[in-house]
Amino acid sequence: MSWRLLLRRASHDKRAVAALEVALMAPVLTAILIFTVDFGLFLYAKLQLSNAVTAGAVYALANGQSISANSAGCATATPPCLTVSSFRASVVTAVQNATSITIIAPSIYYNTSDAAGTDTDAVFNSCYCPDSTQPAASQTAVTCGTACTDTTQPGSFVVIRASSSFRPMFPGDAWVPTGGLSAAAWVRVQ
Repeated sequence: MSWRLLLRRASHDKRAVAALEVALMAPVLTAILIFTVDFGLFLYAKLQLSNAVTAGAVYALANGQSISANSAGCATATPPCLTVSSFRASVVTAVQNATSITIIAPSIYYNTSDAAGTDTDAVFNSCYCPDSTQPAASQTAVTCGTACTDTTQPGSFVVIRASSSFRPMFPGDAWVPTGGLSAAAWVRVQ
């Protein structure tokens, strides 16, 4: 049998075409599937983190006006009043309980203080014009009752920042960001 006859028969034989098409398209379809799964998990983690920060912001908005200025007198008050440090702990609890993902140490600023040691009466009684382009601890106090540069009134605010880590299911997926996710919310409470 000649080569010409074999080529003619092979060119009319369509039995292996489907197998060849599947073999050529399988890597492309697998890459699309991997990207879709990893990107979906990334969006899920990002939304869960955002929802957790929102839960903390809702708590801060609902309870931020009931914080007592005199934390020394709160220990003997009946019922006990809400201090800045107990408020901060409650916001952290609200953030962590709002999601199933692991949140890495959420930070809660009340005005410019971020820890019990910096919760002073001066910080509590000061008014601020929050500027989200500046870190929360770098906000400057302004005179209460005077308008901010954006014509709003100064007041007290809470900044909630949270972060979480994300690892794709398929580590070689270069299209999905890896590492830390973060979210923040600024809430005016007074």
